[in-house]
Amino acid sequence: MPDIIKVDTNDKLRTLLTDVLPYELPLWFSNFTMYQRFSTPEHTNAYKTISGLNFESETGVYIPLDYLVSRGGSNSSRAISIMHPVAQLKVCDFYNKYDDLIEYYCTKSKYSLRHPYRKSTKFYGKSQEGSKLTDGVESADEERIVSSSYFKYKKYPFLYRFFESYEYHKLEKQFHSMLQVDVSKCFPSIYTHSIGWAVKNKRLAKDKSKGSFDGEFDSLMQLTNYRETNGIIVGPEVSRIFAEIILQKIDLNLVDKMIKNGYRISKDYDYRRYVDDYFVFFRSGEVKTTFIKALESCLLEYKMYLNEAKTTIASRPFATDISLAKHVLSHAVGEYYNSRYKEKDTDSESIVQLTKPSSKANKTISEIKMALANHKVEYNSISNYLFSAIAKRMLTYLSKIAEIDAKEEFHLNWLLVDLDVLFFVHAMDIRIRPTDRLARLIHDLLERTSDWPQSHKEIINKKIFDHVKQAINIFVNHANDMIGLETLNLLIILTMLPSKYQLPENKLKEYFGSLEKHSETNDFYFRWITFMIYIESNQEYSQLRDELIEAADNYFLNSDDMFISSEFFMFYFDYLACPYISKTVRKNMIDEIKKITLNSKQIPVQFNVDTQSQIVLNKDFIVSWRDPEYLKNSLEKKEYIFSYN
Repeated sequence: MPDIIKVDTNDKLRTLLTDVLPYELPLWFSNFTMYQRFSTPEHTNAYKTISGLNFESETGVYIPLDYLVSRGGSNSSRAISIMHPVAQLKVCDFYNKYDDLIEYYCTKSKYSLRHPYRKSTKFYGKSQEGSKLTDGVESADEERIVSSSYFKYKKYPFLYRFFESYEYHKLEKQFHSMLQVDVSKCFPSIYTHSIGWAVKNKRLAKDKSKGSFDGEFDSLMQLTNYRETNGIIVGPEVSRIFAEIILQKIDLNLVDKMIKNGYRISKDYDYRRYVDDYFVFFRSGEVKTTFIKALESCLLEYKMYLNEAKTTIASRPFATDISLAKHVLSHAVGEYYNSRYKEKDTDSESIVQLTKPSSKANKTISEIKMALANHKVEYNSISNYLFSAIAKRMLTYLSKIAEIDAKEEFHLNWLLVDLDVLFFVHAMDIRIRPTDRLARLIHDLLERTSDWPQSHKEIINKKIFDHVKQAINIFVNHANDMIGLETLNLLIILTMLPSKYQLPENKLKEYFGSLEKHSETNDFYFRWITFMIYIESNQEYSQLRDELIEAADNYFLNSDDMFISSEFFMFYFDYLACPYISKTVRKNMIDEIKKITLNSKQIPVQFNVDTQSQIVLNKDFIVSWRDPEYLKNSLEKKEYIFSYN
């Protein structure tokens, strides 16, 4: 039986660990260390004092860190945001005060496929053998390895679960056609004041009294987004909850409008909504047309519009190219792993003696390519599925080999095939989530082969190093049409390897230069921290380290926004905590920044540098500089965080 761990529901700062960050982050980025700092009043006061910010003020102005991530394939990029740490604390206060009302307003529509319905009060410390694990937020019906969300969610943590459900098949039996349409730029279009229209109505919302749920939620979303009323930031779960409350009200208005048009739900039509995607089931074109007009009208009341370019219609059977491709890929992956064992046996004694791993890898990759080509599906649509399918079988294979005392070359060769296939899939979809999956698999592989013969481990390490180096070279050569931020985790993967497998300083400088030259997004902080984590205090990187320190100095001393900027605030305190920079240099930076820092009343800050530096120079803020297990812990946590896509 797994250990059942109760959530401390009195700990309001737990929201920092669940609902305020986007998924799409470098592997080193976690709120856990900041949570520890803000859980200690003495530490919190140090950050308040040095920054001059009033953490308790409800009228502050904070600039989020906005950056771009790829949607995958030929799609355009998407803007993702990290809200300011002080704004994150405000989210904690709001959840603590209004979590019951969040539950209430998120459970009004039975047509929503994903919504919070009650607070998480316990989670499972470890999984039972054979238990099912979801890929997203904490679902009501499944056990979880960690508590990944403030709320429990219904019904489907990921959309594909709906397409595989009895509910979906039941709808297909009743209706022969399905329309899929989504809201155009939903989050950037949401007008924050419209939360009042959803909770009350327009007239009452305009007369709202201070301290109301909708009024405070409205103000909170403005606080996270530089006091903008048009649009909410994309990425954190709290933004999805804000949108969900509004969209649930639109759900109810939509059904009422269809009734007025003479159509009854579940009889004449039906629909489901997954965040801002609508799936409409119907039997006549007249019903479909009426529904679209009604939905457009309901959205318009909230200043939102349908994305006509993404409208698709399917007829029975409701089988998409993606689902067909997954079916073929499942067969291909199954056949590949079946070929690993003699006569369908899967015990350790029946492993086939493979002598040409590169040939087997090429054949497997060709079969994957053919499956996708036949169904006109892009890699970003199935990469997560492929990683899951291969990872499950690869880890099973490693468990079987663990039973064998003498690890032979052909045992190793099958793992080399796995690595070739995995790195190929990753090269086709180099977004953050596939890179995270790849990192997790490599970490597991290195742990499980740690007792293998040294010669075998050297071959595995060399294979991983060569693949990562090749991936970085691809970016350097094609940096103008790739988002460099999404390649940074490749450097973090290299930190898992022994020190002999390191990139030379000139290659690192070339890589950093390409990132800097071609970046169209706000990722200096991400770049700086990732490279400093990689080079640490190694003397062979002394020139690059000096250049990084100089770049940080220029950034801090020439910032217009300083501590109200999320990037400046996080970067500054991570820089001060960095053990690879002389304490004297870091303490001098505190003196320099103190001279130009004003508090909320525009008065120069006053504090004792010697006293405050004892905390900020020796305690990690966001980056876990001093934790040798930071990567393992980060990988475990990220496995259960819901990504936007």
